[in-house]
Amino acid sequence: MGTPIRHFTAARADGQVFTVNIERNFQYNPYRDFVVCAHCDWSPSLLTMERITDMAGEHLASAHGADLGLAHHENESFRKGRLIVLPIVAVLLIALFVYLRS
Repeated sequence: MGTPIRHFTAARADGQVFTVNIERNFQYNPYRDFVVCAHCDWSPSLLTMERITDMAGEHLASAHGADLGLAHHENESFRKGRLIVLPIVAVLLIALFVYLRS
């Protein structure tokens, strides 16, 4: 569907790890996220941001039996991009403010 921006992982008692991704399609709608299981065809309709963690955890536990150590982490490239873009935008806004004041 899109680019994975966040991952939810959990393990079963035998050590096998399962992942649910939050994917974003930047080409068509950059603010529409999809929840997709990397191991089966599960992809529910997205409700609210608070509900994503619950939905991912419930799916991993019920469908795959992975109920140990639910972890949530952001995609590294998405995180680095945000760390670079935010300071640049802040500097540009300050420069624009100084320019408009003079």
